[in-house]
Amino acid sequence: MVVEDDGEARAFLMQILELEGFTAVGFANGAEALDYLARSAVPRLIVMDIRMPVMDGRQFRSVLLQDPRLAKIPVIVVTALDPSAAAGMGALRVLRKPLDVNALIRIIKQRS
Repeated sequence: MVVEDDGEARAFLMQILELEGFTAVGFANGAEALDYLARSAVPRLIVMDIRMPVMDGRQFRSVLLQDPRLAKIPVIVVTALDPSAAAGMGALRVLRKPLDVNALIRIIKQRS
């Protein structure tokens, strides 16, 4: 799952996940992603931004952590913010934008 408000970045991240053997779904904000999660299978991995409209990454992650079904999903945060902005989110890793694609792929392969 990719949760990223920038459409081009979302499509790019989804393409990377698909090249690594995942079936990727993408959403522009946390609210859309939560709606999907309420009626779908739990994804193996979430790649997400922090700053998004409607429901940002911090709010989205907070809801995930409160739900036993969703709390253990590994999360990779990809953000233009300082990595310390992801403190307390329980992310597997935090990567800065512009994205180091090779670093993302290494992390994904470690989780597969």
